[in-house]
Amino acid sequence: MPAKIETEVHLKRPCLLVRDLEQSFTVYRDILGFEVDYLSEEASPESYLYTIFKLPKTARLKFASLTTKYEDRALALTEVKGIELPKSSPHTMGLVIRIPDLNKAIAQISKLGLETVKANSFSPAEGLIFTEQGFYDYDDRLIVLYEVKPKSI
Repeated sequence: MPAKIETEVHLKRPCLLVRDLEQSFTVYRDILGFEVDYLSEEASPESYLYTIFKLPKTARLKFASLTTKYEDRALALTEVKGIELPKSSPHTMGLVIRIPDLNKAIAQISKLGLETVKANSFSPAEGLIFTEQGFYDYDDRLIVLYEVKPKSI
């Protein structure tokens, strides 16, 4: 029996270019709770990553995929060595991630010396408070963390 092919829209995973995988793991794995489920050796010069990201063949690439409890391979990180990656300001994209303990994560992120943005809270649904707070990762990428809690009575 052939495998069922899903045809609806599904966002699989963003793939972020990073300067240093191990440094990026301190944020995405150690603080935010992603698990590394795949780590490649250096990519071959024929890798599709060169084509889709318009990278010169002189760059050296390593790829990692990260998983959460709810989504296999939810995020990918591609380390790029041998060329300078551009920084983006103003930021043209932000990655939004729900986490269970925003205050704890922001405290850990601040200890790393990464820039954070003032938190914002709002109540779009009765009985719930959403709190979001942004920071800029080691590659100056905008990451917005949020948590959802019941509104206190």
